[in-house]
Amino acid sequence: MTIRSEFFGVSPDQFAALVLDNEVTVGEFVTSPPISWTRLVQRNGIFRVAEGYPNLLTAAQAKFEMRNWDEVSLPSIVRLLAELDDGVDYVLFGNNAGQGLPLAQSLPPNLIAARAAIIYANSLPEQSAYQQLGYRAFFRRSAATSRLLELANNAGRPMALCFINTIQHNEFNYHDP
Repeated sequence: MTIRSEFFGVSPDQFAALVLDNEVTVGEFVTSPPISWTRLVQRNGIFRVAEGYPNLLTAAQAKFEMRNWDEVSLPSIVRLLAELDDGVDYVLFGNNAGQGLPLAQSLPPNLIAARAAIIYANSLPEQSAYQQLGYRAFFRRSAATSRLLELANNAGRPMALCFINTIQHNEFNYHDP
């Protein structure tokens, strides 16, 4: 079993895009036809494919994901990112009011310029901080899927989204967008 299939639930014939963002934003990644969707969760610092995944990301699945609150461990995410290699084709970091910056710092430098991007809702005041790290691709979250699909098409492989939630929610701090 390869790192790609073991940790991301993605076969070698798929274009694996890792999205690190807030579960409230999942609806932005819905397409027609739906694409492969894998939610990664960590337990005791180790990431695995969540039970019931991969599946297809539909509008109903996206709504379900909004209340699918994962345990979030930023140190575990940082460790995973530091170990990334060719197991993923592209990495997207949700800025989330600057909360994505510490995670973006953890990606190996050889992946930053050509295989990663920063996504945001309406503006990106932290763009210069990301640029200092070597990031060159910045776009609205609403454009993320079309950009990824273009990369996957250029690679000649169907896209598979892998998702890690980066903001811990619960019944006390969650609100419907």
